[in-house]
Amino acid sequence: MVNLKCNTKLNIHDDFYTRKKTWEQITQFINKNKTIYEFCLLNSNEQSKKYFEELGYNVIGNKNIDFLEYNKEEEEADLLISNIPFSNEIKIKILKKLVELDKPFIIIMNHMNTFTKYFKEIFEGKKLYYITPSTKIHYDKFINGELQETKNNTSFYSVYVCYKVIKNNIWI
Repeated sequence: MVNLKCNTKLNIHDDFYTRKKTWEQITQFINKNKTIYEFCLLNSNEQSKKYFEELGYNVIGNKNIDFLEYNKEEEEADLLISNIPFSNEIKIKILKKLVELDKPFIIIMNHMNTFTKYFKEIFEGKKLYYITPSTKIHYDKFINGELQETKNNTSFYSVYVCYKVIKNNIWI
């Protein structure tokens, strides 16, 4: 899910939801004994949290908590995981906070973002690895209280960016 306002005006195209099968394809890399913090749930329907629970994980997260503000969930979690917002203003703040926390994480983002100057500067000196899907990741919308599956026409390729989770790049 990528609906994180963080006291900024939300871009209408910034609230796409991650499908369950997108999370399923990386479960082999996530230890079931670890507590996951799904941290981008602000003002969402908490769909990703529900998916991880259905997959048998202990998940914390709350649609009333802004990740960019201090919260106890970030301390209680073993692994931070989310599909972060697409808009640069919020995304950059989240990436900086992830570095500050220095906890294991998996985030989904547009693969092109990993080639940007801001990405390189934020993660300078950090060992990041990538889980690269063999196909595009597609996203859904939540409209009028109902999950709306969108067409499989995402215009970009996404990647799972990992820190302290895997020890080499993986193609799935």
